[in-house]
Parts: sequence; C-alpha cells; structure tokens
Amino acid sequence: QILGLLFGVLLVGVCQGVPLYDYFSEGGITQGLVAENNEFYLNGKPFKILSGSLHYFRVHPDYWRTRMQQYKAAGLNTLDVYVPWNLHEPRKDEFDFGDLGLTQFSKEGFLNITRFLEMAREEEMFVIFRPGPYICGEWEFGGLPSWLLHEYPMYFRMSYGPYEDRAEVYMLQLLQKVKDFQFYTENGVKGGPIIMTQIENEYGNYGYSDYPRDKEHLRFLKKVLRFGGIESLLFTSDTPSSTADWGNVDYELMTANFKWNSEKELKRIKEIRPDAPILVSEYWPGWFDHWFEDNHNTLSDADFRTILGNIFGANASVNFYMFFGGTNFAYMNGANILGYSGVEVPPVYVPDVTSYDYDAPITESGQYTAKYNSTVEMIAEYDPLYNLIDRPLPPTPAKLVAYPDIEMIVVNDLTSILESIPAELIKEYEKPHSMEEIEIFNGNGQSYGYIVYRKEVSLSPGSKITIRGHIRDLAQIMINGVMVSEPILSSVQLLTTFGSWAIRDSQFVVPEGINCGESCTLDILVENLGRANFGVPHTFNQKKGIWEGDILIDDKVVDNWTHFMLDPTFSGEDIFRSNDLNKFDRTAAESLGFKVFLGVLTLGEDTEIGDTFFDFGCDACQDWSHGAVFVNDFNVGRYHTAGPQQTLYIPGALLKPGENY
Repeated sequence: QILGLLFGVLLVGVCQGVPLYDYFSEGGITQGLVAENNEFYLNGKPFKILSGSLHYFRVHPDYWRTRMQQYKAAGLNTLDVYVPWNLHEPRKDEFDFGDLGLTQFSKEGFLNITRFLEMAREEEMFVIFRPGPYICGEWEFGGLPSWLLHEYPMYFRMSYGPYEDRAEVYMLQLLQKVKDFQFYTENGVKGGPIIMTQIENEYGNYGYSDYPRDKEHLRFLKKVLRFGGIESLLFTSDTPSSTADWGNVDYELMTANFKWNSEKELKRIKEIRPDAPILVSEYWPGWFDHWFEDNHNTLSDADFRTILGNIFGANASVNFYMFFGGTNFAYMNGANILGYSGVEVPPVYVPDVTSYDYDAPITESGQYTAKYNSTVEMIAEYDPLYNLIDRPLPPTPAKLVAYPDIEMIVVNDLTSILESIPAELIKEYEKPHSMEEIEIFNGNGQSYGYIVYRKEVSLSPGSKITIRGHIRDLAQIMINGVMVSEPILSSVQLLTTFGSWAIRDSQFVVPEGINCGESCTLDILVENLGRANFGVPHTFNQKKGIWEGDILIDDKVVDNWTHFMLDPTFSGEDIFRSNDLNKFDRTAAESLGFKVFLGVLTLGEDTEIGDTFFDFGCDACQDWSHGAVFVNDFNVGRYHTAGPQQTLYIPGALLKPGENY
C-alpha cells in the first residue's frame, strides 16, 4: 500500500528588503567572519548567525532549492553543511562529486556539492562548512569509508599515519572543489557562501573519561584545511558541560551542542570562553530514532520555544540541527553504541532507522510544522536585521499523493540469487571473513548489504551450530534453501534469539523435520545494519559479517566457507534478480526467508506525480517484516516491522510517467 499524507502550508510575511549578500558586501569585501568582543562580525558588520543544517545527501537534488527557500523564509541566513567522505570517495582513489556515477547518489545528482554551494549563493544564504573527515550525523560510519577497514590494523580519528594519509588525500580533493566558494579570501575569489569551517567533529567525545584527547590530530587537520585553501574562521563543536574544551585546539572558536540543560550549557561555554561570542552550533530541536524502539523521539513545541528563548536570551547565534532532516537513503543509516566512555549497556549496538525526520521544524517530506511557526515568530523578534534583509514567502512543498496498491508480480529467493551471482562476487576462504576483509572491488572490500556464508555439511535434528563472538549484525540460517531460524522482529528477541548481534557465541539447534543427512547446504545470511557513527576509539573497529571467531557444528570447528557478496551499492539492484524468475504466489510469499518482490506502478501521462510513502505498518501490510525498497533502481532505504518507523518516504522525483518498478 502506498500512503499519501496532507499537511497545511504555513504562510509568513514577506520582506522586500536588501539582498543579504549586498548588505554584507557593501563597499567591497575586505574581511570574512570574525569573532571578537562577544560578537560576530561579517565584513565589519555585526552578524547574528541564524542557521539550519541541510544535508544535500539526504534530500533529492530536485528539492534543494525549495528547502533553501523554506529556510530563508523562516528568517535563517545560513546553511550548515556536512560532507560525507564515504559518498565522495566510495572506493579508494575514486573521487565522485557527481561526475563518475559510481553509486545511486552520484547518478541522481546528490553529490554535486559545487552546484549545492552555487545554489546557496543564488538563494542568498551563507554556509557553515563541516568537511569532516569524520562527521557523525547518524550517517553510516560517521561518514568514514568502509574500505579503510580493509587494511589492518587501522586506527581512526587520531595521529596514525595510514589514516591521516588517506584523510589528507580526500580532504585536498574536496577543498580543491570548494575553496573558491568562500566569502572572503586574501588573494583568491571572494563573495561565496562559506563563512566558517569546522575542524573534525565533536572531538571532545572521542576518548575515555577526562584523559587528554589527541590534539595533534586536530592540528594536522587544521593544517590540511589551511594548505587546501580554507581561509575562513575555524571552529570546533562539543557539549561544554561534559567535555569542556577537550576537543578544541589552539583556542579556535569553540561552539556548543545541546538540547536539554540549555542554561547550564550556555553558562559553561561562557565560563570557558568569556570573551568570545556564543554559537550553538547544534541546537537539537528533536532527535533521531533506532529500530526496535517503542516510539518516535520528539520535542514539544513548548520545550522547543523555551530552549530557543534561552539561546536568544544569551545573545547567542544558533544552528538548528536539524531544521529539516531528510532520509538515510540506501544502507547509509548510522548506529549508536549504548553507554558512555567505553562502558556499554545491552544490546550495546542500536541501528538508526531510515527516516531522519528528526521531529524537525520541516518534516521529512518537506511539510511545515508548529516549530516552523515558532521559529519565524522568535527570529522576527530577535534578529536586528529581520526587517532589513530580503526574505521570500515560504514555498509550497511537493504535493503528497496516495497511489493505488501495487500488485507484486514476481518473486525470487536466496537460492536462485546465489545461483546467478557473478563469479567475481564469490570468494573462498578457510575462515569466515568480514565484508571489509574480502578481496573484492580492487582491494576495497564489501561496503554494505548482505553476505552469505555457505558450506555443504552433515546435519540432523538436534545438531548445534555455534558462531563464536558476535554476529555483525543480523543473521538468518537457511538449510537447503529453507529458512529455519526465527526472525528477529521485536526488542525482546535481541537478547534471547539466535541471529542477534547482542548475543555472544550464538547457538542454533537444528529443528525436527530437517533430514538432509550428509548433503545439507548450510547458508548463513548476515545483514550489515549500518556502522556506528559515534563512539570511543575501540568501537570504530566495525567490521561486518562473521569474523570474531569460528563457526562450529556440534562443537567442532568447520572451515573452508564460500562467501557470496550481495551489495547493490555498486552492482545495482540487478544483483537481486535471477534469470529464472518465478511467478508470484501467495504461498511462496508468506514463507520465511530472503526474497525479492517486483511490482509495477503505472502512471499515465496526465497522472499527478508527487511524494508518497511505502506503508509497512497498516493492518494489511504485516507481511512486510524486514527488508529494503528500491524504486526505479534507487534504494530508498530499509524497513522493519519492529518500528518505530512505519512508512518509508519515496520522493516524487524518483517517479515518472509510465512504468515504475
């Protein structure tokens, strides 16, 4: 079932004033953004930074301009932009800024960062640039590319030569693209949108207790930024009450991240930097969700207003993280490690959902909320330039459309997929290997998706299969093509049921009815649910699959496994299709196991095309337990009946007249 939702469109006043860039470049640009005497000054004029985070990789490029206009209409003057390394260098030394077409993000135009910055300039918005190389952001591996894990050992976010060497190579490629988009440079191009640049991200949290952080690594990144042509104001961001200035370096501008305890955080940052202006670089107006949680995380409009009022009461600048969240398309959701400073709490690892709605002032599909109204009202009262700078009416978001139900016309299963998989995606190893360790894609390993471990074995009812260590992340057991393990569909099962990442040394007992004797094909299918984007140093060794220990049958080690790599990121969704597709039937669909369903949505030339949702939460939709949805070869993301997410956002920009698959 495809679900369309309708929201009211909010209208606010329009101001026909001076264009933002004209105001701050009057008389010529002689200075960039500076922080002094408890104020920000841009080109010598007092400036309140009123910003909203906008992740170009989480919103279809057809909607970039609309989102920018929505931000500006609310009274914002700046966009805060993360840059994910793993999208722009998805394979070692292959740099994709929308011109290589290596992944769906490149093919659909998501990676054209220079066009995004040009558009920000066209829409009279400044930019806070956050290039990483680590970005956190609830994004897969915090933006780090998984191919770094192919090399062992690898130590992340520290003064370790192999890591810093690759970070520098990437950063210089990126900076070459963006350095001419700065508002001020001494001898280069002027008048671009970038007014400040972050060094790394929340580095105060990257460590244990109050042990000193590796500030030499921050100095290394600072040096790379300057060498790469970045002349703008530099800053770091952390939560002042918990990590003080541990993640700051050389007294560069220190900013604050928080939601609750706003007065405490504002007081603490002023104690640490009494003569500097306050920038709340991340005011969290909502929060993100994990699969298996009971409810969507929200922040009430009343609390939103109270916190924003405290920020404005401290004469501070602010960036709303997020003002619009967007979507973790494909397999690019991040995850968290529960606990603090290395002390972990079960189930320890918790993957983020596909939606990055964040309960932000603008919803995942671009609709306005009460928080948007509140933002407009409170900025109008706070910003001294509100009635001076030109501001548009809020644009109308893309329409939400309810389409008819789709008939599923074919089905494919794991056995037929593996029979037709290309030979280069099959590897033999004595011991089970992680995705990242496998020699594939020119030494890059496997990044995302699924991996199957196959072995011909002797099994009978009561045989015990043991996987030493933890499974990373979710496993199913198939015997002769039939799924025999129990699916994990609830939070309770995470601590009790075979196949869960939370269980060490998982054991599965072969049930009655399995009588294949000496000729049993054992397939262990493991899904990578997303690498954690936040944690302490040891948690960044995030290889996926089975690799922490041996696989045993009846307490005897079993070696020599065939590995099948199922990663549509580079291979496309055709990897899930077979040359011998079976006609859909309800009996086959309702049996447990990894399957591929194909449906067609036919839209006439006169049919209205708009954003919509795949509904997997309705009463008639319970067959859809867990999987991913592709629309016209674009992976819109995962779904899971465990919730809390119950619908999967599909941008109308992915649809077209005619047949949509």
